[in-house]
Amino acid sequence: MSNTAFVDRIEASKILKVSTRTVDRYMRSYRFKTRKDGRRVLIKKTDIDRIIKDHIGRLVDIDENNLNDILNTNETKNSSSLAVKDIKIRKIKDDTDERMSIEQQIYKDLYVETKKDLKEKQDRLEAATYRVGQLEAQAKNMVPMLDYNKKDRALQEAYSAMDQRAKQSEEVVQKMEVKLRSERIAKWIYLSLVGILLVAEPILFLLWAFA
Repeated sequence: MSNTAFVDRIEASKILKVSTRTVDRYMRSYRFKTRKDGRRVLIKKTDIDRIIKDHIGRLVDIDENNLNDILNTNETKNSSSLAVKDIKIRKIKDDTDERMSIEQQIYKDLYVETKKDLKEKQDRLEAATYRVGQLEAQAKNMVPMLDYNKKDRALQEAYSAMDQRAKQSEEVVQKMEVKLRSERIAKWIYLSLVGILLVAEPILFLLWAFA
């Protein structure tokens, strides 16, 4: 194949009226098939023509100084953007911590109150059991067997109802404990996702800007 069908980076920059760095970017963007001649990288003339066709009226000569100024400006903007993102992350974290702290305190107070109420009911149940035992001893000596059986059934029903209420109270306490743990985990997952998204945004912007 004749060398006239190829040009090096410097010749390509002169033809396109852009810097050699811009030529390198075109090489990556258009995925040129290049070849080497010693230390020189040669580009197909047809690929240069394709760039001209795609960029008619839009080719701009960017020298090294202008390119450095553009890069420095972008870096300054990105640094400011990152600082703002960091402030937003801290504010979101503080607001979330405050909201979670209030909610946790409410659930904690409710948990303590429910636990206290359950303890009182258990104490009453124990006292009632003791009293029932006394009544059973008295009933065996004071009432006929038929009446004793009726009262025994009534007492058993009372026991069952009290046990059921105690179990329901325990289930409420367990559900509150699970909810507290779940919300604590959800809080950290939420903050992690927000942090990842805010950190990834400037990186994606840089990749897009230099693509």
